[in-house]
Amino acid sequence: MALKGPRPALLLLLLLALLPACLALGQRETRHEKFHRQHVDFPKTSAPDARRYCNLLMPRRNLTADACKPTNTFIHAGPAEVDGVCHSGGTPSTENYYDSNVPFELTTCRLSGGAQRPPCNYRGRTSTQRIRVACVGGLPVHYKTQL
Repeated sequence: MALKGPRPALLLLLLLALLPACLALGQRETRHEKFHRQHVDFPKTSAPDARRYCNLLMPRRNLTADACKPTNTFIHAGPAEVDGVCHSGGTPSTENYYDSNVPFELTTCRLSGGAQRPPCNYRGRTSTQRIRVACVGGLPVHYKTQL
């Protein structure tokens, strides 16, 4: 039995209208993907100094789109190594936080001056320290602090 009348056209129109919304939902980043975008930079992006590194990476990682993020830390290790903090590469701390067993190379970017809206100006500091992350489902989803 074939469909007749305006129903097939209406159904097709409805599908075409909903398709972009469905595709957008499918492209939404997970909390783990957002953690990687905001905090993992490996291999480390080349820049002449920590200040220029921060002023390059913060907008590139979409951390200054609407407002200047006050502080952000980049971890210069492979994604699997960072994810490992939630398993054998880390020790449970409190609640769902895990402390890394080994130090990581880090760059911490802090907003310089009073501007809260772009263009943002950052100062940077490099260090090698252990980290604390929140883990959900065995994956890091939030950077808490360096230890």
